[in-house]
Amino acid sequence: MIDDMDELHSKLSILGAIDVGIVVVDNDNNIQMWNEFMQNHSGLRPSEVRDKNLFRCWPGIDEIWFQRKMDRVRQLNSRVFITWQQRPYVFRFRHSRPISGQSEWMYQNVTLIPLKNPRGEVHQVGIIIYDVSEQPSHE
Repeated sequence: MIDDMDELHSKLSILGAIDVGIVVVDNDNNIQMWNEFMQNHSGLRPSEVRDKNLFRCWPGIDEIWFQRKMDRVRQLNSRVFITWQQRPYVFRFRHSRPISGQSEWMYQNVTLIPLKNPRGEVHQVGIIIYDVSEQPSHE
């Protein structure tokens, strides 16, 4: 039991410290997880956004467009990929490398993944945000 708790603690520590944004929303789009990357770039602590609607916490997201993407994840039980070429960003974060960057906003690739409950039903969507701000300058 202690080994399982140690392993869980290690996994949660990694999820918190990893250099990508991780957001988990339930089927009502209420935020269930908001990692350190998201806190650092948004200025919002996990306690400020937990159980709150994603689109109310972050009104800059194109709700109709993003909702369609998340509906596809839920209905098809399949990942959806959004590249910076399709849309430079989903979350409007300031670029973290202003000297080397060509934009004041962070370019992002985003992956939406279905998260299933024990019955195999999609009950949450994981949103993974990658900072790819260096890529556009090489294109």
